[in-house]
Amino acid sequence: MGRTVATFRDLIEQELERWERTFGRALRREEREQLELMFQRVRLYIQACTYQFPAHAMDGIQVAVALDHEMRLRRIEALLGIHLDAAWMAPRSLPDASRDGAVVDHL
Repeated sequence: MGRTVATFRDLIEQELERWERTFGRALRREEREQLELMFQRVRLYIQACTYQFPAHAMDGIQVAVALDHEMRLRRIEALLGIHLDAAWMAPRSLPDASRDGAVVDHL
């Protein structure tokens, strides 16, 4: 008997084809290449996505893309010797009434 449920790898390919047919038509060539590269990176997380096996393949794809971006961002931060979380979460003063409500930033 044949397989009745598509593998997650098959679902990724189906989603890529669907997005290329619709969304991809509006993209420039270099943007289409980036879209395909993004989906290729999702393949790095197929095992985790298969374990979760979401009802909608795009849920797993979106989490894989977000995780990959987060990991790559952290590597870039480490290479540059910066920690963006510290800057983002740094306490800021309240708006100064004498400055049209602008938030005073001491970074």
